Amino acid sequence: MHLESIYLNGIKYEWLGQSGVRMTSGDGSVVYIDPVMLDEGAPLASLILISHHHVDHCLPEFITPIRGEKTKLAAFHESYIKYCAKDIKGVRTVKVGETVTLAGAKITGTEAYTARGFHMKGEGCGFLIELSGQIIYFAGDTGRTPGMDSLSGIDCAIVPIADNTYSIKMEEMAEAVKSMRPRLVIPVHFTPVDEPDPEVTGGLFLSKDPKFFTIKEDPERFARLLEGSGVEVALLKKLGGPVRK
Repeated sequence: MHLESIYLNGIKYEWLGQSGVRMTSGDGSVVYIDPVMLDEGAPLASLILISHHHVDHCLPEFITPIRGEKTKLAAFHESYIKYCAKDIKGVRTVKVGETVTLAGAKITGTEAYTARGFHMKGEGCGFLIELSGQIIYFAGDTGRTPGMDSLSGIDCAIVPIADNTYSIKMEEMAEAVKSMRPRLVIPVHFTPVDEPDPEVTGGLFLSKDPKFFTIKEDPERFARLLEGSGVEVALLKKLGGPVRK
């Protein structure tokens, strides 16, 4: 069964679409990562994190509606921040291996890349986030990397299960999850199988249409790969809507 949200020790996790997730802690802190879809009435962010520059992870029209005067924003590279936020006051970068504290969360950049395809090493990152006593691993757009095997004490792992170049392999991500043994894993970065097929037109490489973001994939297959691992799999409904014009 696909849920609209799941709670883990007081933190509410929601999937907005693609890799966009929202985490709401018991004290009211709201953290967004890679928001490129939003639901109706999306609350203002305490913190927004951007893993890399691709249009399915970084779109300025989704930063403005959730950014208030006190919102903190960080991204892997300064140019990504300038692209996603016209006003860069109070924002900063997070490099791989660097740890910063923003909006009450401690954030460390992690390696994120694939062996081939569009996700080159050094162009993006994942995040280790310490929030309200939990350790959250947001993998970013990545295949299985050596650093994943050294991760431990993860409460929630948020991992991709597909991409358009077949560089992110679900089976490899399942093995990575088994290695790090989080309490909870949330699969992201896929198009639900019940969504309409896209209408193919020209100029799709930089399309902002969510129908072209990733191939269709069934997250239940990912859950089956983790059966017997002791890791809880949360299959979440996509809450976010189409790109705002």
